[in-house]
Amino acid sequence: MDKKKISAVVLAGGNSSRMGKNKALLELGPHVVIEIVVEVLKTIFEEIIVVTNTPQLYSMLKGVRFVSDALESTEKKSIIGLYTGILEAKNNYVFVVACDMPFLNADLVHYMIDQMGDEDTLVPHINGYYQPLHAIYHKNSLSYIKALLDSSNYKISDLFDCFEDLKVKKINDEILDRLKITENCFLNMNTHQDYIDIKNSWFSDK
Repeated sequence: MDKKKISAVVLAGGNSSRMGKNKALLELGPHVVIEIVVEVLKTIFEEIIVVTNTPQLYSMLKGVRFVSDALESTEKKSIIGLYTGILEAKNNYVFVVACDMPFLNADLVHYMIDQMGDEDTLVPHINGYYQPLHAIYHKNSLSYIKALLDSSNYKISDLFDCFEDLKVKKINDEILDRLKITENCFLNMNTHQDYIDIKNSWFSDK
């Protein structure tokens, strides 16, 4: 698949309730986490969208397009950002990633793009768990995501099992071994301890 026909979306609209502070702006070395994520994406994608209702916090990011949540809700859930990013993307295919995944691996992203066929979604399924915030979505998936939202179901992983006619392709554990990539590429920071652990391993994993 032509990488120019895929957009990238970074979700930065969560309230970081468990962290107690904006996890996108946590420092790792000389940069904050979202900068690290965006810099990896710039090596792959021409269009990068950051979904956030507070773009003023991310003035350090260059070459990205900011969009606000397309749906109003008192619930600050990733699925709303997912819906917004796919909706706003110029391309039909969208790679979606969370803002707090500093070990994002370009080789794995390239592999996923190369594996995408006529599916509606392509998602890693590692150790029995989906990684929906490290996945590729076609705009065809929008109606299914909206159906979850309309039923007040905010669990993105239900998207892959609840709709028989949604074409889903899974990337399994074997691929990580084949590409010699560790599961660190999916690590994110939900709690302060997660941040401390990742900060302590940052330089050893570089």
